[in-house]
Amino acid sequence: MFMPLGIPKPNIFAGLQPLRANERLMDRSMQRLATGKMINSGKDNPAGLITGEQLKAAIRALDAESRALEREASYLATKDGSLAATGDMLVELRGLAVEAANTGAMSEAEREALDIEAASIVRAIEHTTGAAVFAGEKVFEGSLTSELGGVEVEEGGETTSYSLADVGRGVSLLDDAALVEQIAAQAISDLATMRSEIGATIANEIEPRSRSINTEMINLTKAKSMIIDTDYAAETAALVRADLLTQASRFLVSLDSRNSSMALDLLAGAARN
Repeated sequence: MFMPLGIPKPNIFAGLQPLRANERLMDRSMQRLATGKMINSGKDNPAGLITGEQLKAAIRALDAESRALEREASYLATKDGSLAATGDMLVELRGLAVEAANTGAMSEAEREALDIEAASIVRAIEHTTGAAVFAGEKVFEGSLTSELGGVEVEEGGETTSYSLADVGRGVSLLDDAALVEQIAAQAISDLATMRSEIGATIANEIEPRSRSINTEMINLTKAKSMIIDTDYAAETAALVRADLLTQASRFLVSLDSRNSSMALDLLAGAARN
């Protein structure tokens, strides 16, 4: 049969299809290896792309919540640290009140010195709590001393309320050391309650949720990776296979042999597999 010059023989036409299929497989594998992603466009895996984007959004939401919890934990830790320092000063204040109550063992000058020291401790507490700042914002609103050590005293048939803020401002060790001791004791109790609430929030709310979020993020990231990320071992093997088939296809396409059709059929079947 006469074949015009420049027109490939039928077996050459048949060989071009598996050649091009293998070249496409090579291109796809090289792209996946270069980008590290199995899905580089919507046509690669439309359903997988949607699932991957949904997983990515869920991971981002969990990450944002995790950062918010870390910030809250840091804020509470700052608050607890300030309260711990305040607690130490309150213990010292109570000790001064107990010492001042022993009027028979010390002079008036010594008791006056204790009174000055007690007032100084209260002012130090106000400074410590007022200066507590987290991310540029004050940790405590208002004066903490007015919230601590609240006691009520019956005076002439009337009830008078006192707080830690009154020590050194109307209530002194010189006049009523027992009252100062009572206020300090109540302030220590109030402070312990505040710190226990902070500890409970961190231990029972923030930390368990943080652990849960970390577990969720690990599982979601693993699921996303299985869909989106390249399996380098499998993709490298696929690239090597496609390269070998491409080379074989090119060789057989170049053959001007009647027997090449059978081999090309085998390569076409291999490309489909």
